[in-house]
Amino acid sequence: MALLLAAGGEHGHLELGVSMGPLVLRVALLAAVPVVAGFVLLRGFLAEPSRSTTAGVVGAGCAAATLQLLLAGGLALPEQVVPLLLAALAAPLYLALSREPRFAPAVARVRRFAPWVFLPLAALAAVPLFGAWFGATGPERTLTLLHTGVLLCLVALGWFVVARPRGRWQGAGLRTGAAVLATALVAGVAQASVLRPEEPVPGVARSAAVEVGGRRVEVLVVPNLPGWNLVHVAAPDAEVGAARTDLRPATERAGTTGGWRAVELPAGRAELWVRYRGGVASLATDTGTGTETGPVEPPDGPECASALLGAVLATGGPVASPRCPSQALDPRDLATLRHTVDTLAAEGHWRLAVAADASPRGTAAARAVRSAADRHGLAVVPAGAGDAPLLVVAGWDAAARVSAGPATYLAPWLFTEPVASGGGARYALGFDPDGASFRRYVSELGEDYPRASPSAGGYRAWLAGRLERESTEPRLLPR
Repeated sequence: MALLLAAGGEHGHLELGVSMGPLVLRVALLAAVPVVAGFVLLRGFLAEPSRSTTAGVVGAGCAAATLQLLLAGGLALPEQVVPLLLAALAAPLYLALSREPRFAPAVARVRRFAPWVFLPLAALAAVPLFGAWFGATGPERTLTLLHTGVLLCLVALGWFVVARPRGRWQGAGLRTGAAVLATALVAGVAQASVLRPEEPVPGVARSAAVEVGGRRVEVLVVPNLPGWNLVHVAAPDAEVGAARTDLRPATERAGTTGGWRAVELPAGRAELWVRYRGGVASLATDTGTGTETGPVEPPDGPECASALLGAVLATGGPVASPRCPSQALDPRDLATLRHTVDTLAAEGHWRLAVAADASPRGTAAARAVRSAADRHGLAVVPAGAGDAPLLVVAGWDAAARVSAGPATYLAPWLFTEPVASGGGARYALGFDPDGASFRRYVSELGEDYPRASPSAGGYRAWLAGRLERESTEPRLLPR
C-alpha cells in the first residue's frame, strides 16, 4: 500500500494510493482509538505492561493516527509540521519494539524523558480541540480543528504509553493528564465522525471551504460534471487546477466577487487543487460518469454558473442539461426590452444608443432594440454619442466596461452585483426585486452557496425549477 504525503500551507493530509472506501477507514479508526484510550484510562489500575502489550497499544495509536491523516480533509498545521509528527509517531513504536542490548541504556533514558515530551504535545493537542468546541465558526473549520486535535492527541498518548515517570507523584500527575486527554480524544473522534463533510453529488454544484494559506477559502464547482467546470474561489488571487502541478490563476469577473477559472475535471472521483499565499489544499469532487460538458466561454462563465445554481437550488438535484443564458434571447427579456424602448419614445427621446456584445443573446437583443426603435422613429446611434440614452444589452463582462450614468438603461440579465462603473443606471426588469419570491431566492442562495451573487438569470432558473413564472409586467427600476 503506497502512501503519498500531500501537504501545503496550513493544510496537510495523506492520500491513499489504492481504492479503499472511506467507510472502511472510519471503521478501522473507531476500532483503534478505543484500544489506546482504554489502555490510558486503565493504566493506573494495571501492573507494568509487557513489551508486547506496550508495542500493541503504540501500534494501534500509530494506525489510528495514519487513518486520521487519510480521512482528514485538512489540518490546521503548517506543512513542515506534518513530517515531524510522523517522526514523533514512529519514535515511541521504536522504543517499544527495541530489543538491541547495546541500545538499551539509551532507550531507558529516552523513556524516562518521555513525560516531558508528552506534556507539550498534550498542551498543543488541547489548543485545536478547545477551538473546535468553543471558538470555531462553521462546520468546516470545526472539522479541521477536530482532525488536528485528534492527531496531536494520538501522538502525545504514544509517548505516554512508553513513558517511565520517576516517583509516585509524577506518575499520578502524568496518568491524570493522559486520562483527560484520552477522554478528549474519544470525544473528538466521535464528533468528527458526525461532522464529516457531505459526499459530493455528480451534477450538483459543489460548495465547500478549504484551509489554505492561513485562511478559509470558499470554493464552488459548477456544474460538477465530467469535462469543463467553472470554479469560483473567494480569494481572487488564488490558483486552481485539476492537478497540483498544473495550477493557474483565477481571474476576477464582472458581476461577481472572488476569482473564476474553467477547469477540466475527469469522470468520477478526483481532487480540485487550490493554491493561495504559498499554501496548497485540495477539495474532493465526484463528477460521476455522465456526458462530458463542453468548453465554457470565459466572459459568460459567471452568469452561466449563477443560472445553474438557481436550477440546483430549485430541484435539489443534478442539472440534466446545463445551458447558459447568453446562448439565446429569452422571450420575456425581449418583451422587457421592447417596453424599455416604448418608454423612452414616450418620454420624447428621438435618439437611442445601444451597447451589445457578440454573443447570440447580445446580437438578437441589439436587433430587437433597433426594430423597436424603428417603429417609433428613434435613430439608433453608437454608444457614447452625445446625450442619447444608452441601452446596454451586452453580457456581464462587456457591460462592466460601460460608463453608466442617469441616462443608462441595463438589460434584465444585468441585474446582479454592479456590472457597470459609475452610478445612476436603471434596470429593465420583469420581476419585483423587493418581492417575497425574489427575497426567498436570495435567502436560499445565501444558505447553500454563501459566496454566490444573486442574479436575474439565477432567479429565473430558480423559478423554472419550481414551475413558477415572473409575476409582474416589465418595469424600469433604479437599483
